[in-house]
Amino acid sequence: MKEKTGLIKRKIGLWDLVFMNVSALFGIRWIAKSTASSFGLGLGAIPTWIVFTFVFFVPGALICAELAATYPRDGGLYEWVKEAYGEKQGFLVSWLNWTAKLFWYTSFLTFLIVNISYTIGRPELASNKMFVMILSLIIFWILSYISTRGMGFAKLFTNIGALGSTVPAVLLIVMGIVSVYVFGNEPASVYTVKTLTPKLNMDSFAAISSVMFALSGAETTANFVTEMDNPKKDLPKAILIAASLVAGLYVLGSIAITLILPASKITASQGILVALSTVAASLGIGTWFIKIVAFGISLSVFGAIILYIASPIKMLFGSVHKGIFSAKFTKVNENNIPVKAVYLQAIIVSVILLAINLLPSVDTIYNVLVTMTALTALFPYILLFAAYIKLRKTRPNEVRPYELSKNNNTSIRIAQMVLVVVVLGIVLSAAPVMPSLKENIIYEVQMIGGALVVIVSGNMIWKNFVRKTGFKEEKK
Repeated sequence: MKEKTGLIKRKIGLWDLVFMNVSALFGIRWIAKSTASSFGLGLGAIPTWIVFTFVFFVPGALICAELAATYPRDGGLYEWVKEAYGEKQGFLVSWLNWTAKLFWYTSFLTFLIVNISYTIGRPELASNKMFVMILSLIIFWILSYISTRGMGFAKLFTNIGALGSTVPAVLLIVMGIVSVYVFGNEPASVYTVKTLTPKLNMDSFAAISSVMFALSGAETTANFVTEMDNPKKDLPKAILIAASLVAGLYVLGSIAITLILPASKITASQGILVALSTVAASLGIGTWFIKIVAFGISLSVFGAIILYIASPIKMLFGSVHKGIFSAKFTKVNENNIPVKAVYLQAIIVSVILLAINLLPSVDTIYNVLVTMTALTALFPYILLFAAYIKLRKTRPNEVRPYELSKNNNTSIRIAQMVLVVVVLGIVLSAAPVMPSLKENIIYEVQMIGGALVVIVSGNMIWKNFVRKTGFKEEKK
């Protein structure tokens, strides 16, 4: 038993952190999602990735790096928001982050099963709703169990997973360029100022929030600070290295996929594999290649899901004030993971998977889940950046091992810009994108109503906790 515990308690080093951050931050699926004409931006995705890399992704990652170095405690978002605003807002940001992930899991599992079907040489199964649902349920429960073993154990999956996502993206980029500029194949798209300018319609507005969601996640690994070798030094450095890699892959990947396929033929759930199949065929590469690539992407999804299963759960049930949830859900195991909360989450995700099986097709399911996730997932960032602004204003002389800027006012102004961008993303994500008035009303009720239910329910849980315990919080 001692040997087993020793294995689990291995510390996380710099390159483990880089791989974990790439697993958290980069998803090859977003390349297809953003460039698809339906539910996407088409060629307009290319400049959109560049713009939001600089106005959201990079400054947001640097802010998370500063907060992680300044407050190196397990809890991430929860700890940072609590530091600025107190226990209630710390709980609410944890609640919002966790509930958003419930829908994220289901969309990501759909993408995973699509890749598994290509790996086994049965791509037609990717459109079989029953196959997708059953395999999603089995895999999520297995990965939930693995996540309870701690990140010292699970880092093997996240390290391999990071390679499983980045290697196919690099192959897509290299093969797309080689096919067009070395072998002289006709590019599928024409790049002009006009074609690269995003169309100002409701679909594009909604897609922008998906781009922002794809660029979020820099705060995730901060939930495992106590498992790291040298968090004050390694975490900021790992976030910066990963941010550089991820931004480049998204921009170059979007160019490559549109060199291979026109935006009108790119689908969100299968676009990457179709593009790689197309370019492989043009270069005389057999079908074995796409099976290997699909297997690699599947590994990347495994790594990301394990990381995201453990992180929000650890933040919400393992870090927030005692008494908000039943003790059986907050009790942690030897790896500091609240095991029963992980399994409660697995039950909830299973219910969601069963419910969405009523939608007409796998691609519809995928697009609806991604859009719903993008809206709810951006709410925690309002609290995150507001907390950073407050901490910078009220504690200008705080010892910060890593800083966004040495100038306090500059740091505040950058954070204010990112906060405005997040609010804009939330507003745009609720844009009506359905073809009829009736469908748009239903869509908006689901999107906005669902978000309100999450926020109201979080406040009700907190009020119930205060009523039962008489908890009184000191003003920050």
